[in-house]
Amino acid sequence: MQLMEGTMPEPLNSGDISTRLQKIATLAREHPERAFRSIHHVIDIDWLREAYRRTRKDGAVGVDGQSGAQYARDLEKNLQSLLGRLKSGSYQAPPVRRVHIPKGDGRKTRPIGLPTFEDKLLQRAVAMALSAIYEETFLDCSYGFRPGRSAHDALQATRDELMSNRGGWVLEVDVRSFFDELKLIRYADDFVIIFELEQDAKRVEQVLPKRFGKYGLRLHPDKTRLMRFERPGLGGGGGGGRDARPATFDLLGFTHYWAKSRRGYWVVQRRTASGRLTRSLRKLWQWCKAHRHRSVGWQRAMLASMLQGHYGYFGLTGNGAALETFRNGVLRAWRNWLGRRGGKRAMSWERFTALLAYHPLPNVRVVHSVYRRSAKA
Repeated sequence: MQLMEGTMPEPLNSGDISTRLQKIATLAREHPERAFRSIHHVIDIDWLREAYRRTRKDGAVGVDGQSGAQYARDLEKNLQSLLGRLKSGSYQAPPVRRVHIPKGDGRKTRPIGLPTFEDKLLQRAVAMALSAIYEETFLDCSYGFRPGRSAHDALQATRDELMSNRGGWVLEVDVRSFFDELKLIRYADDFVIIFELEQDAKRVEQVLPKRFGKYGLRLHPDKTRLMRFERPGLGGGGGGGRDARPATFDLLGFTHYWAKSRRGYWVVQRRTASGRLTRSLRKLWQWCKAHRHRSVGWQRAMLASMLQGHYGYFGLTGNGAALETFRNGVLRAWRNWLGRRGGKRAMSWERFTALLAYHPLPNVRVVHSVYRRSAKA
């Protein structure tokens, strides 16, 4: 069936964009048994303008080399042209530029595709409509690329669940070559399942490879594991024995572990995963080397932006030591490559400290505080 305009008091392409999206979501929620066969007529020039507003303008360019800023120079003409090609059926997506980025320890790479800016814009326009439809079907435990949800929400939900149950059994799962086998646009290729009872955890552990196998997917044998993750002092020590090393698991770039709070209570803490930290510092070192001949002021501005971005994601309560390690690594890399440009001798720490007085870098900052969150609750 077509998009069911007749079931609504007014057509879906009336009103502002937020109102139109809400109508689509309401229709999907109230009629889950009915299928949407067309969203073509929903997309008009106002819809494309909103899609343009939501599309990142500073991303890497596609095969045509056109940036967001270049597209904006004649925005209305470009949008009208895109809409005409879309409505007539003559639009054809350009080839996607393929690049490879390091993964894990850097010995392997992950292929990613870079569409043109106009194709990103149209993808955003279509995704706006599809998200309004499918958002109604997602379970509450799903966080990947959903409106109003983030990786930090998933991390907080994991911590809350472990804290409320004083731990439990954690099945850490890694799907081998997930994006090589299934090209889904979501970050849920690594996930954890938390169980209260060991027998439930083992039952799922046994059946999970068969379930994934139905879709041609395999679990990574070295990265998929079941562990006892109970609060120390409950009998298991969190690691399977009195002298065993306490269990830890990684999720979304953080290692989760039990530790004492400042008040002496056992809490689940998160620190930057060692592999992620090493990889970030390696990339930073290469960046400083490649840009060592640029002006000091320009380098300082870029490094400050990188640090703020790092704090924005990894700045969790209890992760201060890892944040300091990253900042110190930035300082070492910058000092090293500043001292090696133009055949100069190594820069002393005294001279570098003096330079930092004029070109300071941001100090460590906790952006996501559990204490601020508790105060709001």
